[in-house]
Amino acid sequence: MQTIRLDQDTETLVKRGREAWKSLAQDETWEKWVAIGRAIEAGRTAIMRHLHTNQPKGRIWSEVFGAWLRENDFDRIDKGVRSRLQTCLDNLTAINAWRDTIGLTLRLQLNHPNAVLRRWQAARETSKKGPSPTGRPGMREEVIRLESELEAARREIGRLRQGYDEGNDWDWQDTPEEIAKAMLRSHPAKAKRVGAAILAQSKSTAKKP
Repeated sequence: MQTIRLDQDTETLVKRGREAWKSLAQDETWEKWVAIGRAIEAGRTAIMRHLHTNQPKGRIWSEVFGAWLRENDFDRIDKGVRSRLQTCLDNLTAINAWRDTIGLTLRLQLNHPNAVLRRWQAARETSKKGPSPTGRPGMREEVIRLESELEAARREIGRLRQGYDEGNDWDWQDTPEEIAKAMLRSHPAKAKRVGAAILAQSKSTAKKP
């Protein structure tokens, strides 16, 4: 991989983004997504400068940028999400101003770039058409609100399930073979290390003739 030199400000942005991404699964906030987006944006700019190009495209660009994403663990973010996150950054002032109008409860629920961008764009379309004749939210607004709440609930369920499932797909009533298969299926690398550790411990505690 080509060595990408980052200035101090860029390195600070990237470091904040890595820390935000690392803690996102435990506590998702809009501010963390913004930090992640700023980090990727800064990395993209630095790589374009390094490659002497103003177009983020081409084989060399893809290889260098892809390697940088992997190095910083940002490759785990879906490409579509990264694209929508960048769109959010491009409109950040307007989006933050809109977020201030939606109420604290919804604002705390609305964090993922997909949901934020969709709701903000829908709000813009609604404002262009003007309020509904009844003064109450229209059907489209209500559907978007429910979709956002459902998306937030799904992410929370996934987060809880990830913590619950670890070590819960087998118990001591299962055979050693079944336990081994379950551990390898869920955490293959760690299961191999556990197996090696058990073997080492059994040898060290075995009675010598």
